[in-house]
Amino acid sequence: MQFKHPEILYALLLLIIPIIVHLFQLQRFVKVPFTNVAFLKNVERQTRKSAKLKKWLVLISRLLALSCIILAFSQPYFSKSSTQQQVNVTIYLDNSNSMQAKGEKGELLKSAAQKIIENNNLQNSAFTLITNDENLKNLDAIGLKNELISLQYSPNKLDLNTVLLKAKSNYSTETNTLNKIILISDFQNINFENKIDFTIVNSSIFLLVLSPKEVPNIFLDSVAVEHKSTTEITLKALVKSSKIISETIPVSLFQDETLMGKTTAKFANSNRQSVEFTLTNADNFNGKISLVDDGMQFDNDFYFSISAPEKINVLSIGNQAEFLPKIYTEKEFNFTTAPLSNLNYNTIQNQQLIILNELAEIPAELQRSLIEFLENGGNLVVIPSQNIKTDSYNRLLNVFKAGKINGKIENEHQITAINYGHPLIDDVFEKKVTNFQYPKTALHYQNNSRNSSAILKFDNNSAFISSTKIGNGTFYWVAAPLNKNVSDFMQSPLVVPIFYNFSKTGLKNSRLYYTIAPENNIEIKASIGKDDVLKISNETGAFIPLQKVFQNKVDLILSDVTLQSGFYKVSSGNNVLKTFALNYNREESDANYADLKSLAGNAENVTVSTSIDDLFDEIENQHKINWLFKWFLAFSVLFLFIEMLLLKYFKI
Repeated sequence: MQFKHPEILYALLLLIIPIIVHLFQLQRFVKVPFTNVAFLKNVERQTRKSAKLKKWLVLISRLLALSCIILAFSQPYFSKSSTQQQVNVTIYLDNSNSMQAKGEKGELLKSAAQKIIENNNLQNSAFTLITNDENLKNLDAIGLKNELISLQYSPNKLDLNTVLLKAKSNYSTETNTLNKIILISDFQNINFENKIDFTIVNSSIFLLVLSPKEVPNIFLDSVAVEHKSTTEITLKALVKSSKIISETIPVSLFQDETLMGKTTAKFANSNRQSVEFTLTNADNFNGKISLVDDGMQFDNDFYFSISAPEKINVLSIGNQAEFLPKIYTEKEFNFTTAPLSNLNYNTIQNQQLIILNELAEIPAELQRSLIEFLENGGNLVVIPSQNIKTDSYNRLLNVFKAGKINGKIENEHQITAINYGHPLIDDVFEKKVTNFQYPKTALHYQNNSRNSSAILKFDNNSAFISSTKIGNGTFYWVAAPLNKNVSDFMQSPLVVPIFYNFSKTGLKNSRLYYTIAPENNIEIKASIGKDDVLKISNETGAFIPLQKVFQNKVDLILSDVTLQSGFYKVSSGNNVLKTFALNYNREESDANYADLKSLAGNAENVTVSTSIDDLFDEIENQHKINWLFKWFLAFSVLFLFIEMLLLKYFKI
């Protein structure tokens, strides 16, 4: 038994007063003359014992009545905890997209939130609500209710070890405070990146798994370009099921809100099927592929955006080359040629590809600009002339750690080896070619670079064209001059794909879509002022993301912002620069759930609950207070009543 006001118990010391009164009755005796004293002595002998008993009974009943009154005012109770103890309850409610799955009473997240509101009768409690994107502290019961009512689904997910660390950071260090942690989730396997360490926290942990109905979840997994021509694009969409099924699922293609086509995904005792759509004149096509499914809703739509290709800026510095304009055509490229003497250095950072074509030497000022250009993600191709100042070239190669020119080889050599695994040409050939006519050069410069990767090689195994990664860009070294007097490489079938891909590898192609993640990086080709910023907007709002501004592009960093699937526009002022599509991550769509008992293991501080009702009842019973003051008041009245009966009916 415990007392809310134990200090009142000191009043029990006052019980000594009625004891003194009963034991030491200070009375003044009066002499009364009486004739027959013998009769009075006989009466005294007869009543002395009963009078003494009555006094003791009255004394006991009076002491018990006063004691019960004092105990009642001290408010006694039975409980496993003290009334002075506060309870700090941390609730993790998983609001990831997988919680859209249907349970017995609707969507898992919404039904769980409603159950928490209905069962939360915890007294003297402070609440912390952890979700996948928020950590809400110091909530009372009303504040917790309001947050649960307004809780929305999140594309983010949390590892359970991270949840426990967050819960530990919310511990109350105040005296007489108990910390309790409640973890409510569907506990998908993707939330367990590492083994769960429940010893991270030193408090009671309650686990509650929310299980959906046993129905397959059918979802759109990805969209890709299967084939592209000058007039049409074929899109391939992959449809998956979380279980093996044999059903036919209708799939629709929309442009904005206009239906553009329909097809079906025919599952034949499988869990994946692909469908195709053909688009004509698909430039600037904002599309959505949709299906209807009774499982989770977040993965029924897949957004993509096809933008008109942007022209690539290519600058050739030095001698004019007849083959370059034929490769870098006006349809796809902004190609310019400038002799070194007329070069505008301000245009260098606006290029995606720069070709140094047969310069006798590379000035220091140009070297500094090229270093910055490569660091910012540009590509540089260096083609030496027949007579170069070796020291000038070696200074540039040394900066790029691309080796050193050892000397000029003036013997004819054939170009015989192709590195089919190099990213520059891995998609050029369908198979390895062994019977092509080898191009040759009359001279070349020998480079001893060990950091470079050879693309083409001479018959003496030295590199003819090699690449070196520099910062965000790539440095390409061509070992021989490319003119008719020295080489016939320009007539080779290799020249077009190699020089074409020099420019393509420096450009991040416009992606069909981005997957929502804790951080997304989106590159925008634009030149903006130092004080200008780009804005991202959709139908519901706008925000300004973190951005890194370069000479000819802006990298947008999307972090610490709640995103939804759909289309977003990137704007500079009133000018829309780009439209891109975002989709929710499909990791949760496969619906692979963990076994909760094996997850808890032998952890002594972990309790696995079967329902929210039982969970809160268990916590409430641990802190339930059974007040006893009413019983003590009743007993005090009873003892006073007994005293009255003794005084009235106990005859001496």
